Amino acid sequence: MMNANEPIIWTGDLNDDCLAKWNGLILRAEWMDEDVWWWAVSKDNNDPMDEVDSSNNYNIICIGGARARQLAEAAAIKFKKTNKE
Repeated sequence: MMNANEPIIWTGDLNDDCLAKWNGLILRAEWMDEDVWWWAVSKDNNDPMDEVDSSNNYNIICIGGARARQLAEAAAIKFKKTNKE
C-alpha cells in the first residue's frame, strides 16, 4: 500500500550518483556528461531489469541533478497512483 506522505529521501552524492528508496521503488539519478543526467525508477525487488520508467524512454535531454531527481519522483508517484499493488 502506498504511503503518499512518506518523504522521498535521496542518498549518495547529489552532484553525481544518488538514489532513493520509496514505497517499494528505487529511484536513481546519475550525472552522465556535461550537464546531462540520467534517471530511472525500478521496483525494489532485486531485479535490475524491473524498470518502471527512465529517461531512456524520452527524447528529452535532462539537464541537472535536481531536474533528474524531480522527474524520477514524478514517475514514481505516477506509477504508484496508477498501479495500486
